[in-house]
Amino acid sequence: MKVKGGSVEEEEDEKPLGDDAEDSGGDGEVLYAVDDEHDLRSPPRSQRRRRRRRRREFLYTRAEERAVVRKLDKYLVGGLAVLYMLSFLDRSNIGNAKIAGMKEDLDLSGDRYEWLLTSFYITYILFQWTTLCWKVYAAHKYVAFCVIGWGVVASLQALSINWISMMILRAILGIFEAAYGPGVPFYISLFYRREELALRTGLFISAAPLATAYAGFLAYAITSIPSPIAPWRLLFLLEGFPSLITGICAYYMIPDSPADAYFLDRDQRKIARRRLLVVRDDEEDTGTVMATEEGRGVRWNEVWKAFRDPGNWITALIFFFSNVSFASLPVFLPTIIHEMDLGTDITSARAQALSIPPYIFGFLVILLTTYLSDRFRSRSIPLILLCVTSAFGYLLLSLTGLLHRRLTLLSSQYLVGMSYAGLMFAAGTIFAVISLVITWNGNNSETESSRGAGMAILQAMGQCGPLLGTRLYPAEDGPEYIRGSATCAACMLVVCALVALQRYRLRRENKFREALAAREAAVEGGRGMAGRFVFML
Repeated sequence: MKVKGGSVEEEEDEKPLGDDAEDSGGDGEVLYAVDDEHDLRSPPRSQRRRRRRRRREFLYTRAEERAVVRKLDKYLVGGLAVLYMLSFLDRSNIGNAKIAGMKEDLDLSGDRYEWLLTSFYITYILFQWTTLCWKVYAAHKYVAFCVIGWGVVASLQALSINWISMMILRAILGIFEAAYGPGVPFYISLFYRREELALRTGLFISAAPLATAYAGFLAYAITSIPSPIAPWRLLFLLEGFPSLITGICAYYMIPDSPADAYFLDRDQRKIARRRLLVVRDDEEDTGTVMATEEGRGVRWNEVWKAFRDPGNWITALIFFFSNVSFASLPVFLPTIIHEMDLGTDITSARAQALSIPPYIFGFLVILLTTYLSDRFRSRSIPLILLCVTSAFGYLLLSLTGLLHRRLTLLSSQYLVGMSYAGLMFAAGTIFAVISLVITWNGNNSETESSRGAGMAILQAMGQCGPLLGTRLYPAEDGPEYIRGSATCAACMLVVCALVALQRYRLRRENKFREALAAREAAVEGGRGMAGRFVFML
C-alpha cells in the first residue's frame, strides 16, 4: 500500500496484515490499520491467523482520519442538528404563541395551558421504545418519516379552533418527536469513537437553544408587524412548514451507516468503519472501542442485560431530575420575562426579544463544556459544575421573588436585573447538562443493542420529568414563581448527588476489572486490560 499526497492506493504487492497494526508514512505521520486482537467482534485465534494470510493491510494516516471526522461533523451532525432545531422549535414555540394571543383565542383559562404541555409529554414518554427502531429500519427512511410527520402536525396547530383540538395535535406531535430526538445520540454513536461523542452530541443538542432563540426572534418580528392572520397562528405556520421540506431532503441525505455516507469517497468509507475498531497505541487502550454489531437486528440478550444494569437506572434518574428543570424553561421563560417587570414596562414583544440572549449563552456553554469533556475524557466533573451553576441560577430567581414580596422598597429595576441574571445562569447551563447526561449514558454501554436499550430506559424514565416540569409555573404563582424556581434548584442539587454516586460506582467497577485483568495476565499471560471495556467517568 502506498500513501501519495494524502490518498491511499492499493497495490497487488500489499503485505498481509501482520501482528503490527501501525507503520510510518513518508511524511512521518503514524499509519493505522485494524488489528484483529483489538476487534471486539473478532473470531477465534486460529481463524484470525488464516484470515491474516488472505487479507490485505489497509493503512491510513491521522490526517486522513481527521478529514473523515470533519466531513462527518459537517454533513452528518450538522444535518441532524438542523432537524433537531426544527423539532425543538415546533415543540417549544407554544410558549411564544401563548403571549402572542393564543391564550385569549383558545380560552386557556385555569390549567388548560398546562394540559397542552402535558399532553405532548404523555405520548413522548409512551413512545420512547421507538429508540430501538433505529436498529431495525434504514435511517434515511425512518428520519424522513418522523420529520415530515411532525412538520404536518406542527403546521396544523395553526388551524386549532379550541384547546381540545390543540391538545390532540400536541399529543400526536409528541409521537413523531419521540421517534426522532431520543434516538439520535444512539445513531451518532455508530459513526464516532467514544471519546468524540460528547462534543458531537453537544453540537446536536445545541440546536435546542438556537431553536428557542430563533423562536423568540421570529415571535418578536411577527407580533411587531400587523397581519390579517392572528400572530400565533402565523407563528405555527411559519415554523412548521420548513420541516416538510427538510424531511424530503433527509430521505436522500441521511446515511444508514458509515458505508453508505454519500459525502465520503471509497477509501474514506473504509476509514470511517475501521477507525471505530482500532485501539491506538498512544491511547493505552482506555476503553475507547465499543463493540459493533453487523446488520439492523436487535440482540435481545443484550437488551435484557441493559435492563438489569443498575447504572442505566441511575443515569435515567439523573435525566429525570435534569428534565424537570429543562422542560419548564422554554415554555415558561417568555411568560416569566413578561411578568417579571415588577413596575417596569416589559411588553409582549419586548419579552420575546429578551428571551433570546439566555439561549445564545446556553448555545456557547454547550460547545465549550462538551469540547472540554471530550478533551479530558470526563463526564461527571463537568456535570457537577454545571448543575451547581444551574441551581444557583434558579435559587437567584426564587430569592428575587422573596425580595419582591417582603422588601417592596427595593428598586424594581434592581430586582429585574437579578431575575434576568438567574435566567442566564439557568438557561446557560441546563442544555449542557442534558447533552452530557445523554452522552454519558451511551459511553458506558458495551454493545449497540445494549446502547439502544440503555437509551430507551434513559428517555422513558427521564422524559417523565417534564410531566412535573411543565406544571411548576402555574399562573397563580406569578409574577414571582418562587415555588417553581425553588423546585428546579432542588432538582439540580439532586442531580449533583446522583452524578457523584454514579462516578463512585463506575470507578469501583473499573478498579475491579483492572485487578481481574492483572490476575489473568499473571496466571495465563496476556495483554492485561487491552481489549477490555473501561467505563468512562
